[in-house]
Amino acid sequence: MTDPRRVLVTDHQSGKFLERVHKHSKGMPLEIITPEGEDEEHLMAAAPRAEAILCYKADLNGSVIRAGTSLKFIQKHGINCKNIDLATAKEQGIPVGTVPLMRSASVAEQALALMLACARKVVPGHRAVADAAYLEAGVDPIQTTQWDINTNWTKIEGISELFGTSVGIIGLGDIGMDIANRCRAFNMDILYTQRTPHTKEVEEMYGAAYLSLDELLARSDFVVLVIPHTPQTEGMIGAGQLARMKSTATLINVGRGGLIDEDALCHALQNGEIAMAGLDVYRWEPLPDSSPLRKLSNIVLSPHLGGGSYLSWGIDIPASLNNILRFFQGENLQGLIR
Repeated sequence: MTDPRRVLVTDHQSGKFLERVHKHSKGMPLEIITPEGEDEEHLMAAAPRAEAILCYKADLNGSVIRAGTSLKFIQKHGINCKNIDLATAKEQGIPVGTVPLMRSASVAEQALALMLACARKVVPGHRAVADAAYLEAGVDPIQTTQWDINTNWTKIEGISELFGTSVGIIGLGDIGMDIANRCRAFNMDILYTQRTPHTKEVEEMYGAAYLSLDELLARSDFVVLVIPHTPQTEGMIGAGQLARMKSTATLINVGRGGLIDEDALCHALQNGEIAMAGLDVYRWEPLPDSSPLRKLSNIVLSPHLGGGSYLSWGIDIPASLNNILRFFQGENLQGLIR
C-alpha cells in the first residue's frame, strides 16, 4: 500500500477551513500536517515534512517554500495566488495548482443578479405585473402576437443595460475575479482597486485596469464591494465616497454590511447623488424594521443570499484535495501554474 502523501495546511484562521479539510480528507491517502500557527515561524518548522502545501488565505512566502525540502507541489484553494510567492515556487521548480471555487461563483452570481435587477428594474416590474397595476394605469390588456405587443405598459423609467458600462470592483480576489469574468461576458469595462495591484499578467487575464479608490468611484457605472470587513475597511463607503460617484451609478454590496455607512447611503439615494443600490448584506441582519433603506424605491434588497445553495461546502475542499492527488498520480491538473 502506498504511503499517504503529507500535506501541510497553512490556514488556521480562515473560518472552519482546517476543520473541513480534516473532514473531507478522511479516507483519502493523505496525511494532514497541522502546524501550531500560520505565521512564518510555525510554517517553516512544519514545512520540511511536507510533500505538498494546501494554501487558502494565509501568506505562503519564499522562506517557507524553500524550507520545504521534500516539497513537490503547492495547491491554492481558489484562483487568486497573490498570497503565494510564485517567484520562489518557480525558482524551486515547484508547480502551483489552482481551482475555481463554487463558493466564489455563488457570491459572484448574487452580485450580477443585483446588478441586473437594478439595471432592468426587476422589482418594480414584478410588482406592477403581480399587483395588476394596469387597472389603475388605464391600460387595457391586448391579445399579443409577434408584432402586437404592449411594451413597458407600466412606463417604468431608467431601464438600462450592463452592456458597454463600466464596473469598479473593490477587491479583485477570488470572488472579484469571478465577478470580473461574468461582467466581461456582458461587454463591460473592468476596473478594480485594492491595497496591492495585481501583476500585469493577472490584469491582462481579466481585462482589468487598476485605479485608486477615488478614481474608481468617479469612473464606474457599477461599484461592487467584495472585500472583508476589517478595522481598515469599516465604513469605507461614506458620504465623501458616495459624493464622488456618478449620479447615474449603482452601488452593489456582496461583501459585508459594515463596509457602508448606511445612513450616508440612504441620504445619497434620497437626494439623487447616486441612482441605485443593490444590497445583500447589512450592518444588522435582518435589516431592522426601523431602517429607512426599506422605504426607498431605488434600492434592491436581498436577505444575504450570496452563499447560495451551500453545496460548495462539500465541493470546494474535495476539489483542492483531489487536485493534489492528481498531481502525485501524474494526472492532468486544474489551473496549473509553473
